Amino acid sequence: MIIEKIELENFMCYAGKSSMEFTEGINVIIGDNGYGKSKLYDAFYWVMYDQVFVPEKKEFQNTKAVKSKIISDKAKSNAKDGKVSTSVSITFHNLEKDNVYILERKYTANILDGKIVETNDSEFTVMKKDLSYLNAKMVNDEEEKRRIVSNILPPKMKDYLWFQGEQVESIIDFNKQDTLTKAINVLSSITRYDELKEIAAAAAKSGNTEYDREVRRLSKDIDKSEELGKQKTKLEERVADLQKDEKEVNENLSRAEARCEELLNKQADAQKVNELQERKKGVFNLLTELNEALKEEQFSFHRKMFRNKWVLKGTESLHAEFSNRFSIYENRKLEKAAEIKATLAAEDAVVKKLQTRLPLDVPEPIYVQRMLDEEKCLVCDREAKKYSEEWNKIKELIDRPDKKLKTAEDEPISKQNFNDDFKRLYQNGLALTHRIEEIDSDIKETLKKISSINTKIKDANKQMTKVEEDIQKLLSDTSLTLDDATNIRNEYSVQNKKSKDFRDNLNKITQQIEHFKSTLKSVNDQLKELVTGEIPKWLIEKKDVLNDFESIASSTRDRVFNNLISQLEKEANSHYEAMTSGNKSTRGQIKLRRLPNGNFMPEIIDNSGVPLLGSNTSNLILVKLATIMAIISAKSNDGVVSFYTLITDAPTSVFGEDYTMGFCKTISKVYRQSIIMSKEFYKNQNLRNELLTNPDIKIGKVFMITPSIPETERSNRNNLSTKIEALN
Repeated sequence: MIIEKIELENFMCYAGKSSMEFTEGINVIIGDNGYGKSKLYDAFYWVMYDQVFVPEKKEFQNTKAVKSKIISDKAKSNAKDGKVSTSVSITFHNLEKDNVYILERKYTANILDGKIVETNDSEFTVMKKDLSYLNAKMVNDEEEKRRIVSNILPPKMKDYLWFQGEQVESIIDFNKQDTLTKAINVLSSITRYDELKEIAAAAAKSGNTEYDREVRRLSKDIDKSEELGKQKTKLEERVADLQKDEKEVNENLSRAEARCEELLNKQADAQKVNELQERKKGVFNLLTELNEALKEEQFSFHRKMFRNKWVLKGTESLHAEFSNRFSIYENRKLEKAAEIKATLAAEDAVVKKLQTRLPLDVPEPIYVQRMLDEEKCLVCDREAKKYSEEWNKIKELIDRPDKKLKTAEDEPISKQNFNDDFKRLYQNGLALTHRIEEIDSDIKETLKKISSINTKIKDANKQMTKVEEDIQKLLSDTSLTLDDATNIRNEYSVQNKKSKDFRDNLNKITQQIEHFKSTLKSVNDQLKELVTGEIPKWLIEKKDVLNDFESIASSTRDRVFNNLISQLEKEANSHYEAMTSGNKSTRGQIKLRRLPNGNFMPEIIDNSGVPLLGSNTSNLILVKLATIMAIISAKSNDGVVSFYTLITDAPTSVFGEDYTMGFCKTISKVYRQSIIMSKEFYKNQNLRNELLTNPDIKIGKVFMITPSIPETERSNRNNLSTKIEALN
């Protein structure tokens, strides 16, 4: 949506009726200081937001506060009793939908007996025209008006598209670490990934809660599950608290480090500071790597208790004792088997002997029983008195063993057979005995490695202390006044100590978080072991999918954001190089440096990556403008460039000629339409001609504004008006 026209009537220094028409490209309003450039910017702002900038207050104030001050002094001076008013209208053309919005704001005051009687509010009207249907209508619904204004320029994007020169300092403030991050969040699509990350986290939490509830329901020990559940809740709360502490410490660390760098930037001897900073950065990176290595070894130390079987240290005698008992058990089994075999052999011998006397079942058992009852052998007809030798022989025919010969396999050695289980335990123990023999040397090697890392950390800390002492000495040896040098040195010492304390605290918190997460995993494993039955497969899959979704959403957000930062850095340097191409001074490169709290800050570095200290004001503003334009141009697919107009007042006021032309070239390529108020082209005719004729600049409309007032009446503004002249 581009701006086609602005029409003013009795607005501040624009007495009477005046107008300007604009096109795509860079539109420039040229005028010297005090000629009405800022008032024209106020006209745009007043229509949209019912506010104007009050220099005395250095803030935007509502019409209710400024009242008739926005009405031209000339109009008020010439007015008789009755009404006097001011109005501004802006015509916006939506090229995509081919419709036009005319926004107008009007303020009217009454004059009675030569005195102004104020009214409270301005009047705001919106006219909508559909060019394809050649119809127009007035928008009366207040909510619809607000929606139209928001669509023309979304409130969250306003600060990055409509700003005055002095506001560039606050848009990306080097003293406020989150301003660049806020700009990225507003002007890019990263917030979509943040929302997705929040949704994924909520979904994962819901899935885990549902899963935990099912685990507790299926528990074989409800009391134990309740106890573990409470322990789990406490651990989760502790982790959450520590993560909050971690975030707060990161914020404090970022502020302390930023303040240290700010103090270093104030030093005159930039080269020495650069060298010391580079040394400090190298030692800091080494310390970071060593601390990470130490942390990994410490975590690994606990994992090795199970992975490397350290937990078995001192259990050498257990296998020997088990082997001895297993041997006794095996021998007893063999002895029992031999006993059973001998017994069976004896019984078989009796059976075989009886079978040699008479065949089985001969005589039949009923006849044998009859002989016992009659005490007489019915075969040989001899007498066999009861309990006599003859009678007992007959009785053996009934009492003889089963006909079937028994084997050792028919007689179990014991009621339960644990031989396979005992043998498996013996073999497992045998395999572990060799690992147990290596545990001492493994532990010794690990402790030696940890000790080596600790020694290196101590050495690196000594180097850091030495570098910091050199920095403090440099601070005291600079050309600053004694009080300044002392204050800077003392404050640097304080801030540097804070940085170190915050960094140490951060390492402790990180280790605590990992410890509690590890304990939490153990609790979850214990809860799972209490489960009887089977957890529904769909529930397990749901939990796993949602947790994977959370992990993917988080990693995707980080990857997209890091890619966006890389793209922004590339775009920012492209714009920065274009804006500084005509200047021969050292410019360096823009680096978007990541702070401990996750925010980013643009800085100027040399080709070795060392920050360039002592950069001039123009360079710093160019860095900020280049960064803002990078965010917009990098996300041109979102419609920011094509749909919204850049309006800025005096953005090049601190630039030289080369920077000014570089800025105009870049602006005309980045934005579909821009409206720039500038004084740089007023007295410099050559610069103005280059603006109008340079083929690298997509020029729109160019206007010259000059005040029209007699020399004898410059003591007041009762006859002040502004002349507008089109230069192309």
